[in-house]
Amino acid sequence: PDEEEEYKPLEWPVVRKMLGWMAPYRRQYTIALLLNVAFTVLELLGPLFVKRLIDHDIPGDRHPLAPLVGALPGAAAWIAAHHSTAAILMTVSLWAAAVLTANLINRFNIEYNRRVGEKVMLAIRNAVFAQLQRLSMSYYDRTKFGRILSRGTSDIEALSNPVINGINTVVINAMMMTIAAAMLAFADWRIALATLWLGPVLYMMNNFYRRRIGGQYRIAREGFTRVSTNLAENINGMRVVTAYNRQAENLSSFNLLQDANTSNNVRVASLNGIYQPLLSLVGYFGNVIILIFGCYLVISSASAGNARFTVGTLVALTMYWGWFMNPVLTFGTFQSEMMQSMASAERVFALLDLRPDVLDAPDAGPLPPITGHVRFENVHFHYVPEKPVLHGIDFEARPGQTIALVGHTGCGKSTIMNLLQRYYFPTAGRVLIDGHDLCSITGDSLHAQMGIVSQGNYLFSGTVLENIRYARPDATLEEVEAAAGALGTHDLLTALKEGYQTQVGERGAAMSLGQRQLICFTRAFLANPRILMLDEATSAVDTHTEKVLQDALERLVADRTTFIVAHRLSTVVGADLVLVLDHGRIIERGTHGELLKLGGKYAELYRQFTRELTIG
Repeated sequence: PDEEEEYKPLEWPVVRKMLGWMAPYRRQYTIALLLNVAFTVLELLGPLFVKRLIDHDIPGDRHPLAPLVGALPGAAAWIAAHHSTAAILMTVSLWAAAVLTANLINRFNIEYNRRVGEKVMLAIRNAVFAQLQRLSMSYYDRTKFGRILSRGTSDIEALSNPVINGINTVVINAMMMTIAAAMLAFADWRIALATLWLGPVLYMMNNFYRRRIGGQYRIAREGFTRVSTNLAENINGMRVVTAYNRQAENLSSFNLLQDANTSNNVRVASLNGIYQPLLSLVGYFGNVIILIFGCYLVISSASAGNARFTVGTLVALTMYWGWFMNPVLTFGTFQSEMMQSMASAERVFALLDLRPDVLDAPDAGPLPPITGHVRFENVHFHYVPEKPVLHGIDFEARPGQTIALVGHTGCGKSTIMNLLQRYYFPTAGRVLIDGHDLCSITGDSLHAQMGIVSQGNYLFSGTVLENIRYARPDATLEEVEAAAGALGTHDLLTALKEGYQTQVGERGAAMSLGQRQLICFTRAFLANPRILMLDEATSAVDTHTEKVLQDALERLVADRTTFIVAHRLSTVVGADLVLVLDHGRIIERGTHGELLKLGGKYAELYRQFTRELTIG
């Protein structure tokens, strides 16, 4: 399905895997947790300081010396006044010290906790990237680019908050609720019974809201995606839009999408507009219960002549009620984040658990330096069992020969190249290089002696020099210039605006098609592979540019075994062997001249090609 799950219930196997990634940093997580516990305990002292101020420090007649000097004129009042001031200052100073210490701890805890969590996130990102490098080409053939990109970006990012704050959120909020509930019960069990039942009510309300708002958020995001997609399509296709005068119709379609997007966002705001005030009302209702019931208990205690329930206790309880409510809301939000993280984590861990289809055999050995002798022995292959692609492919390429693969689209040319590069293993038969079965050697040692120039002429962001050195990062500028000189591309590359230091742009966008081709040819020549593959290497340029590149191409293929896939048959005229494929079978083989004399499929293709050139 195109749409992937965004929310998923908590599942222990996925949680266990997430904890497994965090396990190497258990010591750091423990330190972060202890720092957070210390911060929370110091914060929870606040209501006790308030209670002390109200019940003990403000009434100065509680000083133990007051009864002894009560007979002295004005002594009691003097002691009371000065004692109240000193006691208040002392309590406020202790409270300030606790707050300052708590915030200093919190300052270091925030940074330390983030550092620990980011180490885990870094490890997961590195593992995902490394896995994407290991996976076989079949994974990329069957998986959409957007899915692959989301694994390394949004899916990993969704794990961030649970990994960084998950343990602290669960432990600290559970501790906060427990202490707040205990203080409520310790102060007066009647107050506790009168208020704590609101906790489960808040939790159920929060869960109901999260489910509703989660679904509405998904609708809103989908609507925004449609708007973004429509905008991108119109910008990218602006030439076509203008050419066919579609501005008014496109604006109308865009406005419809915008109206739907606005309605979705208003519905989200409507749900928030119901939930947030309702939440405040429930919290207020709890405070009303505490204040009304608490005032009654204060008056009753005063009437009875005891101090079992004081004004300070009442104020402290209202503060503890706030401490009790906050974790309920935090847990609801955290649960929603965890449900989203579960869906993303499941996808990330599924990717990490994938086993490449093409792996080195346990007893695989490195491929020694080769001469480039290639042989396909009765090779069969299919991507899907019920749809075979190659049938009994059998041919030999001797060192230094050029082999051309021709035929209509889908006849199996690129599949043969894929098998030669060991992106796939044959379903049956063998592919041999210098007598070594590709199934019995290591992939790295094979690819180190092979090179490819593809139809896409792919360049990476960076300079011309960096792209040429991609296969040999250790090559010096002198070696690059020598390779370009031998290939005949040096003068053209130095003629660029900044020579070898010219920025090619994203995917080579700053270069012309011909310039990109020259850079790719030079990159392959510098790598000096024994086996070279040209997959539609000149199909992306016009006929005139193709002639300019022909000399470089001839030098590139000299003295190395070369496989050419091309629809433009001008590039295969000089091949030592031309293989004509049709529906996965070799139906003709020979040189260009031999196949023309044969008058078969190749001759028909060549006549069609020359006719197109004449018309062009």
